[in-house]
Amino acid sequence: MSGRVMRWPLVVIALATVIGLAVADRSDDDADGGLVQPSRDAISAAPGPDAQGGVWYCSEGTSLPGEFADHTVTVANPTGVAVAAEISVFPATPIGSVSPRANPERVLLDVPARSQYSLRLAEIVESQYTAALVEVDSGSVVVEQRVQGPTGMDVVPCASRSSEVWYFAAGSTRRDARLVFTLFNPFPERAVVKFTFSTDEGLREPHALRGVLIPARSLVVVNATDLVPRFSSVSTTVETQVGRIIAGKLQLFDGSEGLEGLTAGPGVPETQTQWVFPTGPADPGVAEHIVLYNPTDREAAADVRLRLDPTEVGYALPPFEIRVPAQQRVALVFGSRGSYPLPSAPFAYGAGESLAEGVGFWAAVQVYNGVPIVAERVVAAPAASSPAGVAATVGTPVHARSHLVAWNGAGDADVALVVVNASPDSIAQVTVSRVAEGRITPIAQLDPREVAPHSRLVVPVDRLTEGGSFALLVEASQPVVVSRSLLARTGTGMASGLSIPLDLILLDPSAF
Repeated sequence: MSGRVMRWPLVVIALATVIGLAVADRSDDDADGGLVQPSRDAISAAPGPDAQGGVWYCSEGTSLPGEFADHTVTVANPTGVAVAAEISVFPATPIGSVSPRANPERVLLDVPARSQYSLRLAEIVESQYTAALVEVDSGSVVVEQRVQGPTGMDVVPCASRSSEVWYFAAGSTRRDARLVFTLFNPFPERAVVKFTFSTDEGLREPHALRGVLIPARSLVVVNATDLVPRFSSVSTTVETQVGRIIAGKLQLFDGSEGLEGLTAGPGVPETQTQWVFPTGPADPGVAEHIVLYNPTDREAAADVRLRLDPTEVGYALPPFEIRVPAQQRVALVFGSRGSYPLPSAPFAYGAGESLAEGVGFWAAVQVYNGVPIVAERVVAAPAASSPAGVAATVGTPVHARSHLVAWNGAGDADVALVVVNASPDSIAQVTVSRVAEGRITPIAQLDPREVAPHSRLVVPVDRLTEGGSFALLVEASQPVVVSRSLLARTGTGMASGLSIPLDLILLDPSAF
């Protein structure tokens, strides 16, 4: 069963949209009327069944023929009733403009019970870059965005909150790269932001990016490659001087230096003292590194722990002790293949000799001196290999008993779901179900499956489910961390992103 799309007149719903958005994203101090506010510890999280609705921000993609990141939004409804989703599609406004280029176009989706609906934004607005504001009348509905182009693909949750500051640990402006930041302001007040880049040569604050205006209800895009050229590795802070925004990143590698790929997604709105990454490589030829970015004025001291897949359940290597200088970033590198640009010494630590090729693992980052940081994981395989591409994802400081992954319709890709039980002493009973066509159907081979303490379960989704497009619901007897990865079977394409928690809980630092 498919959803129904209707265009709505701008004048009829504009006022209601602005009022609803302001209410849904206001601070906790103003909460009333049954709305559950977005978590301050997660980039993307459903407000929960007690909420009257939810608001999602999808700001990283393109919507012109021939562009590199064709933008699609997917709304997944796991509930037993149909829900309405109003989607406002914003074209990009040229940098330096004092008013939006155009009003957003709006459509209303009718998303049936226990199903999902995808909307390609180019069908609504033609613009080099586009953003979508998605307002739903259920707190259990989740929204993801998918980008795809000649150099690869990515699938990531849309953000469920705004912020006055956004952090990006990984990035590159070298010759074969394009690094683009999206600045989305769907609110009725203007915003002004400044950029700070951390490089091997110290901080960079380009004059042109010390006061970027984002008009009310607009999307502004900054091509950092033009302004911070030829740095192999950069970390970025986007900080508002006025207002609040949703900031995202598009990173492209064109293949001219041996690496081809596309990554996308919102930044990190809060530094943390712990991060978990469920997915570690088990595919030969795929290299990985974790970037730790410290935007504070104090040195951070962190342990990075890897727990390997069986043979020995929960087996952990000795922790890697990493010190991250103030206003700098450090990469912990597991193998040098993939041609991904890395920081130079002393900002890169080699750990490849600790892992055998093809061994999977999950990772936990824990700061032990109290200085919060940002952590991002990057995997890469050179363009000549199979698989080939780049995937990047931030870690998570939360886990949950229920998770939803909105889109799993890649018929030409291997799709894997990874479930991590971070508890040191309790077994998690996990059920994975397919959500599609009005039904929630447990995957028979996984009904349920035990996940031992400090271990993970890898589910080859494409081998265990029927074809078509569907969502996945993960339910566990105790909180777990869940991610989804995609590998194209031919050509270039990798994606690795977290699920969206439906009942999130902060991870317990003592568990690691």
